[in-house]
Amino acid sequence: MFNILVLAGGTSSERDVSLESGRCVADAMREAEHHVDVVDPRDTAVESLPQGRWDIAVPMVHGTGGEDGVLQRQLLSAGIPYVGSSPEASELTFDKIRTNSLLRESDIVIPDGIIVESRHSLQENCQAVAAFAGQVVTKPPRQGSSIGISIVHQTEQIEAALMLAFQFDAECLVERFIPGREVTVSVVDGTALPSIEICPAVQWYDYQSKYVDDRTEYRISPAGLPKTLSQIAVTACNICGVAGIARVDFRVDEQGQPWLLEVNTVPGMTSHSLVPKAAAAVGLSLGELCQRSIKTRLLMT
Repeated sequence: MFNILVLAGGTSSERDVSLESGRCVADAMREAEHHVDVVDPRDTAVESLPQGRWDIAVPMVHGTGGEDGVLQRQLLSAGIPYVGSSPEASELTFDKIRTNSLLRESDIVIPDGIIVESRHSLQENCQAVAAFAGQVVTKPPRQGSSIGISIVHQTEQIEAALMLAFQFDAECLVERFIPGREVTVSVVDGTALPSIEICPAVQWYDYQSKYVDDRTEYRISPAGLPKTLSQIAVTACNICGVAGIARVDFRVDEQGQPWLLEVNTVPGMTSHSLVPKAAAAVGLSLGELCQRSIKTRLLMT
């Protein structure tokens, strides 16, 4: 039996999802007869937590303050070992601009994109986006859970999309929209789990489709995906120095070309989340999945 600290909540726009992820992980580990404490970093300073009380921490804080290296540095400062990536890898992958640049250097296919900044006029930014491509995706480069993202099909939609993205970041990453299938691959300690194709009931896999809409369909290991998909996901994690439980998201176009969208180092663990579904496909419960990763991490200490 392990003494486990689950960190959930925080102050980011993904707080509600984080609390649900933390609850699901805590319940699963308690069912596996481990002792679990849940702490919200919004209410308790991580650096003040007592060293030696827990065997390991499981960070479930999504978004700013949880996936960007801040929480990881706090845990190191507190002397508490944890499951997941280093502060450096977390900081890197939380920034889609930096991650894309690094992965392109390693010949991983990323959608073409430009960066616009809120310090420039809205008119200038709209002109830059309009000149870039046809259909685009606008996204804050340091957010998750599809927060602040828009798919822009027409020039008239650009202004509203940029204004939404700038609510969450001073920069906006504008990428060419890739028509095709939305697919994700979970990677656990360097091993890929079965791929999942996501088929939302609405136009795209937005926040509502991820966490609320029960009409979203999930197809495990569907036919017609490129055989290289899992290896690309593992390679991307290795390049970025990612450890523990991660998730790599893709679009696969009509020609079967996979386009990597992002690497998530603290993926959701809710009842709607993708990593637990991928684990279940190989016979692992959420508790077994977390326990496996915990044991792997403790063997390293």
